[in-house]
Amino acid sequence: MTVTSDADLARLRANLGEVRERITVAARAAGREPAELTLIAVSKTWPAADVLTLHALGVTHFAENREQEAAPKVADVLSRLGAAGTPGAAGGLDAAGDEDMPGTAARLPKGAPLWHFVGQLQRNKANAVARWADWVQSVDRPELVTSLSRAAASRGRMIAVCVQVCLDTPGTTGRGGAAPGDVARMTDLVAEAPGLRLAGVMAVAPRGEPPQPAFARLRRVAEGVWRNHPEARVISAGMSGDLEAAVAEGATHLRIGTALFGERRPVP
Repeated sequence: MTVTSDADLARLRANLGEVRERITVAARAAGREPAELTLIAVSKTWPAADVLTLHALGVTHFAENREQEAAPKVADVLSRLGAAGTPGAAGGLDAAGDEDMPGTAARLPKGAPLWHFVGQLQRNKANAVARWADWVQSVDRPELVTSLSRAAASRGRMIAVCVQVCLDTPGTTGRGGAAPGDVARMTDLVAEAPGLRLAGVMAVAPRGEPPQPAFARLRRVAEGVWRNHPEARVISAGMSGDLEAAVAEGATHLRIGTALFGERRPVP
């Protein structure tokens, strides 16, 4: 069992302080309150010990992008926190710890981390991801809605879903996501699907262009979603290198990895 060394604890504490300060400054520059923003620590390639350290420092949301890495890590974290049973056994989101999605079933132990899946999800992995993920932020096609809904409903779970929006210029190699013109249909499908709760939209800034205009496009897509789904207020955007631009354009959830943990470890 790995544990966080004194040096790692100091590193994570310092990095978290710097990220929180960046979020505060960005929020105030945009005329917003820092409390409006949810920090999601992207813990891919980093051990359970680091997750537990950040959790002890007040971080409640964590994200993974590979099911084969995430499942054992989530189980390890919950085991160390004293959780009974398997990830998600009590069903869905933690009402005590997630103000974004109230009224859902609580999970033991109280205050346990909430887990987001943020990678490209294949249909054959939906069943496995539904066992541990409280959120799936990368839903981008109808067949994935069907598979994830079936998996969540069969376990009596309620999974929060963001529809991933492609912000790339048509014809370029993209980051994934539904075309903006398809988002209305996708959000309708998610909202109607058993076991899924429509949370909002997510996107990654395109490579090779300034992020803020892209995030402005995402904001306009989100505003269109709100007309039919006013409760779906999440805009998940912004990573370590562009969180300020995302905050300026209305992001509510920030997915931060490198700025918290350091340079990503090689994937085995």
